[in-house]
Parts: sequence; structure tokens; C-alpha cells
Amino acid sequence: TIVSSQDKQIDKLLKLMDYFKEITLRTTHFTADIIRTIIFNLLLEIADELVSKDHNTTESVQETNNLFYKFTDLVQRHSNQYKEVQYYADQLFISNKYLIQIVKRASGKTPHEIIDERVLKEAYVLLGNPEKTISEISYEIGFNSISAFGRFFKKYSTLSPSEYRKRQNM
Repeated sequence: TIVSSQDKQIDKLLKLMDYFKEITLRTTHFTADIIRTIIFNLLLEIADELVSKDHNTTESVQETNNLFYKFTDLVQRHSNQYKEVQYYADQLFISNKYLIQIVKRASGKTPHEIIDERVLKEAYVLLGNPEKTISEISYEIGFNSISAFGRFFKKYSTLSPSEYRKRQNM
């Protein structure tokens, strides 16, 4: 039978408690010293367990932050070509579901929201350049048609790209 490390720890603590109970019933010259030693050992066991759990939590947080940083870096570099969350999960060698959990935990947003925000920021910058047509901009940031870009842009800004551009030039 496989015994978990938690079961082993519980077993060890129970044996220590039984020994403690046995010692408290005795009255010898060193009983008080033995009891102090048992209590000290119990406290050390508990502290060791807490430090171990804290270390694992710290590693988990660092891993989450590291993966989130890598994700945002990939989005920064590739959001014009790749807008699907699965692409980024594949690049990080993790599942789509795990990427969603990590990004949600680190930012409170979904990966899709972060990708869309990046694309939208790029669109705002490019629309500020009057030398580029809206058609050129839509293809540059990875849309197959002006209408797809227009729907995307209007979804987040409530204006069409041309309306946004007109307001910026006022």
C-alpha cells in the first residue's frame, strides 16, 4: 500500500504524542526535561512542515509570474499574427486551461482579453498615423478584412476606425 507523506507525518506526530502521554504519567528525575524536549520536537516538526509548505507556495507563485511574463512577451511580439489563446499555450508548452488559470491569477483578465487589449493599443497607434489607410492597418495587425477589423475595433471603442480617426484629427 502506498502511504502519503502527510499520513507519515501524522503517524509520526501521533507517536510523539503517545510518548508524551506516557512520559507525563511517570515521575522521574528528568521528566520535566523530557517533556520540554518532546514539546520542542513537536514545535520543530510543525515549523518544518510550515516552512516546506511556504517554500512550495513561493515556487508556485514564481512559476506563475514567470509564465505570465513569458505569455505577455509572446503577445507583445506575435499578437498581430496570432490571436488564438491556443497558440500561446502551445508556445509555453502548457494546456489552454492552465494558461487561462495563470493569466487570470496574475492579472484578473483572460488571455483573450490581454491579446485583444494589445491589438487594440496597436490599432490606436496606427490609426494616429494619417499616412496609413484603414485597410493597410487592418492587414498589418492581422485581420483578413476591413470589416473584421471594424467589428473588432467598434466592439471595444464603440466607434468605427474611421470615426475614431476623425475625432482624433479635430
